[in-house]
Amino acid sequence: MPSLQQLNEFKASFRNIGDELTVLAAQNMPYDDLDLPDSEPVSQPPQDLQDQENDSPEGLDLGGLEDFSSEEKSAGDQSLPEDFGESPLEDENPIDDIIGGLTFDDFLNTMPEDLPPPPVEAEPDAQASGEGDDAFTFPEDPLSGPADDLGEAEDQEVPFSDDAFGDFASEDFASSLNFEEPPKDEGGFGEDSFFNEDFQDPLPDLNAESGDEGGDVPNLDFSEEDDFSLPEDKPEADAEEGLKDSDSFDRFNLEDGGSPDFDSDADNQESQEVTETDGNLSDLDDFSLPGIDDIFNKAAAAAADTPSPAVEGRQAGKAAAKASPAAPPAPKKLEDITFSEEDLARFQENLSLYPLNLRVACEEIIAERTVPIEQMDALIKLILRGAAPRETASLAGKILNRFIPIPKGYAKKTGAALEVEQDTLAYAFSRKFLPLLRTFLIVALLGASLVYLAWQFIYLPIHSESIYRRGYERIAAGEYERANERFNEAFALRRVKQWFYRYAEAFRDERQYIYAEEKYDELLRYYPRDKKGALDYADLETSYLRNYSKADRIITTHILNYNVEDQDGLLALGDNNLAWGEVDPSRYENARQAYARLLERYGWQDPIVERMLLYFIRTDNLGEVIPLQQYLTGDSKKKVSPAILSELGGYLLDKQIEDIQGVPDANIERIEGVRNILIRASQSDPSLPEPQYHLARYYNRFGNVPEERQTLESALRAFDAAREESPRRTAYRIDAERRYAQALTNAREFFSAEERLVKGIGIYEDALNRRLLSRSPEYGRLYADLGDLEYFTKSRDMNLAAEYYLRAESNGWAPPEVQYRIGAAYYHLGQWKEALERFFTASSELPLNRRLLHALGNASYMQGSYSIAEGYYRRLLDLLETERARFPLLSPTERPDHMELAERLMVARNNTGVTLEALTDRTGNPRYRSEAQALYAESARAWDTLTRNPDTMIRSAGTNLGFLNSRNILHPQAGYEPQLFNQIDKDVLEPSAWEALAPPDYRLSD
Repeated sequence: MPSLQQLNEFKASFRNIGDELTVLAAQNMPYDDLDLPDSEPVSQPPQDLQDQENDSPEGLDLGGLEDFSSEEKSAGDQSLPEDFGESPLEDENPIDDIIGGLTFDDFLNTMPEDLPPPPVEAEPDAQASGEGDDAFTFPEDPLSGPADDLGEAEDQEVPFSDDAFGDFASEDFASSLNFEEPPKDEGGFGEDSFFNEDFQDPLPDLNAESGDEGGDVPNLDFSEEDDFSLPEDKPEADAEEGLKDSDSFDRFNLEDGGSPDFDSDADNQESQEVTETDGNLSDLDDFSLPGIDDIFNKAAAAAADTPSPAVEGRQAGKAAAKASPAAPPAPKKLEDITFSEEDLARFQENLSLYPLNLRVACEEIIAERTVPIEQMDALIKLILRGAAPRETASLAGKILNRFIPIPKGYAKKTGAALEVEQDTLAYAFSRKFLPLLRTFLIVALLGASLVYLAWQFIYLPIHSESIYRRGYERIAAGEYERANERFNEAFALRRVKQWFYRYAEAFRDERQYIYAEEKYDELLRYYPRDKKGALDYADLETSYLRNYSKADRIITTHILNYNVEDQDGLLALGDNNLAWGEVDPSRYENARQAYARLLERYGWQDPIVERMLLYFIRTDNLGEVIPLQQYLTGDSKKKVSPAILSELGGYLLDKQIEDIQGVPDANIERIEGVRNILIRASQSDPSLPEPQYHLARYYNRFGNVPEERQTLESALRAFDAAREESPRRTAYRIDAERRYAQALTNAREFFSAEERLVKGIGIYEDALNRRLLSRSPEYGRLYADLGDLEYFTKSRDMNLAAEYYLRAESNGWAPPEVQYRIGAAYYHLGQWKEALERFFTASSELPLNRRLLHALGNASYMQGSYSIAEGYYRRLLDLLETERARFPLLSPTERPDHMELAERLMVARNNTGVTLEALTDRTGNPRYRSEAQALYAESARAWDTLTRNPDTMIRSAGTNLGFLNSRNILHPQAGYEPQLFNQIDKDVLEPSAWEALAPPDYRLSD
């Protein structure tokens, strides 16, 4: 039972229902206040319905229910009254008869002034066990059961009439009932209530979707927890058959939650027990609902005549489960929902236009269900504005927690209403403008999508590709900045990884390594785990820039940090350290560790074994190279890298032709098959230049000049075609150019040889600028060979020849013959001191032969060092006289060597005499002059022997310098200076290959 305080709160809120105070004030009527009891109400224990038959609580008129219960007790077969079995669906719509005439104002008038307090909530234990008195309770909303369970009316096409609800206003039943205070969110009926005078919708179909598969049956339990429902496993066909034969109330039972069970089974001999919510109903004030008596009377009659199939199998005399209802929740006022007369009329009209199942659902929500005020307000507003059935059904379904279907193409409008609606702006907007707008928007959206897709996947790729390509072409033209601008422009449109590679490789081939590094840096910034980009970048730093530390960092950061055992990464790391070992030999150990790790992790794979072979070659471990050579080359079917075979063949060739110092390596005798290795490498990859280069060296080693030249030509073509550059390959290419120039020189193709030498020098100087190579004597030979061509074969430009020789010397190539040629160049240029120094340097490394002594004597005399010149000449004369003594008789006209010896004797005697005469003038010693006179005579006689015709023995008409110098001694002439044979030999070597290729155009005696 509610407390007195709760009754006061309810009394205070009750006056606000339906704006009662406002209505009464408008009609100048006083407000009839409700009187409350003076003391707290006391709840009485419930009593059995059988005890209440004879002694019914005062003021409680059960109407048809009392008749129903009495008939149950009196009849031996416990049958229901005869009129209870009549189906209201056969003659007329019972729902129309019940509530057709009820208006909203009538409903408010039937509400009692003083509502009794709610009953005390029964203990859960008593309710669950069935102990305690049965209590028959009315629902908080009298229509909660019929509205839920008569849903089949839609399928049965029950006719509706304007006065279908006329009988609902009857007060015979409502006047005898006293209701508890309804909850605020369920039983509060104000002006916004669903019930009004124009409401004509039938109750919902029994089979309408309600969330249960078998359909809900009418619920006559008037408590909040009890349900009159069929079992969920009852077939739907039985439910429909029962509905056709009788009213839906015949399926009510009291098994679920203590609800009444109207079981009409003949074998059921026990009376059905009906429980009340409260055992004492005398304290409740009257609360009347017109038409309630008809509902229960007709439902009871239908249940008596047509028992529900779900009840037929039950045992007679089984008592219904007893449970005390829980106390209803506190009522919730609908203060914010108000209606005007116009709103009410529009509400009724709009609701009548909805499908039957949707109308029933809306009625159920408004009249019967406890829903939040916000959802109730939203639903009423949707109906007021005539929302689409689907929109209203969506909200109602959410509230009821079930799906409410809307018939396809549903429309319920009269022709006149349709014409009126068609004339409205809203109809024109929704039926004409909106479809056009929707079509336009769809077309526009599709068009925009097509444009976007075409732009994104057709135009941008093609346009950006063309810009990338134009920039790429600018690299070959030397416009590197313009190429970068094009790349950035295309990159802003679309990023393509492949173009990073192509631009970087193009910049690398053009030797624009800074731009190439920038492209690789950008690539790894956008694709930090790109293996190919990292490997290419590391190769650029290793093979072209020799920045081994940076290459090592790139491989570690972008590959090995993500996978420490990545095979490509470890191979690249080992290769980088192997190349690094040529500069820092300590790095060879790092390379070996990387290869050993690969062998341990991946086994003896050929690429890894090849790298290990390279390691032993670079560290000059011939004892380990030969077994690996046999492992790789022993099987002709095994595929070995041509580059590895090429380096192996070159290494073995070097070991065969090297000058052995100290104890020779015993493994050299095990070397075999060098030529076969090189030929196999060359055939495996004809584009590889190294095998052909080493093969040319092999032919040179054994004097096969034609094969050497042909192989060199093939190697140079391969070098020109190979774009990848490394220090080793660059060195091979330079040496190949020099060797080929030498072959051309030996064939007297001096101009072609000069072109090759110039090309080789260009490659070498470029490698120096790029720090791929360092200065080495082997590269200096290019300058010396070019100087030889200028010195021996061309225009005798001694300045240019001396410059080439000096550049060769700066690169470390300055053997004694080159030193002599430098001195000879200075001698012809009149630079006596420099010439004497070069001759003296050459003499320190060469034996003092007649050519070198002659040059030293002449240079000393020209410098004014007569005593030094005298010493060189006397040494030369001793050497020549010793040689002359080997021949009994000189035959200059018959033998060239005799001719050369006689000429040298003539020149040496004359020059010695000139030196002695100069000493006489300097020292005043006449002995030098006398000796000079004798030497002049010997020189003149030698000249006569050389120039006399051997056939006719006629003297030459020419005059010998010895004769002139001798005559000047005998007959001195003023201003006459002794004459010296000042020509020297062009080459210090005897015999000289250059003099055989390009004989000098002068003689010492000229």
